[in-house]
Amino acid sequence: MHKRRALHSSVSSAALIAANLAPVGGVLFFAWTIEDVLLLYWAESAVIGFYNLARMWVIGRWKILLLGPFFLIHYSGFMAGHLFFIYALVISSTDVSVSVSGILDHLLLLSPALIALFVSHGVSFFFNFLGEKEYETTSLSEQLNAPYRRIVVMHLTILLGSLLVMAMDNKLLFVVSMMALKVGLDLRGHLGEHDPEGQKELV
Repeated sequence: MHKRRALHSSVSSAALIAANLAPVGGVLFFAWTIEDVLLLYWAESAVIGFYNLARMWVIGRWKILLLGPFFLIHYSGFMAGHLFFIYALVISSTDVSVSVSGILDHLLLLSPALIALFVSHGVSFFFNFLGEKEYETTSLSEQLNAPYRRIVVMHLTILLGSLLVMAMDNKLLFVVSMMALKVGLDLRGHLGEHDPEGQKELV
């Protein structure tokens, strides 16, 4: 049992790291900017929300008809506030459009990396949540609030790091450094959620 859990955790951790290499490649080889990376990470929050709804369905089945709409409204408000925060701190001085069509067009260019992140979260969902029956150790109300624990800390760190990046001359170096920090925080949160023993090894 422990070996299987360790294997599943290793597979999902490897998928997480691989998916996060996609935006690194975008920065190194396709001249992605800090604005591109921030919009991608903002969109990743929607991916996390999607899989959280899937988890809520597994846990509560038809009860999601009551709590699902509440989660969607609350989470959509959270994402809107997050986008405004990104715009106010970083994007307002650029030519990036914050209209719905502008954001969709921009995300279309980032879609390969977004698809990689979607697959990574899917691997974790199927290997850990379903494969290790994590749904048996949590409740619908706990799952309702689960996404915020990792997202808030991670994105606050990213945004603060972005402000430093904007002030630096060698932006490429610091963008890659910031993204490496994001991977580290993401992996630590992932292991803390799915493999506490693995998290201890990172300390």
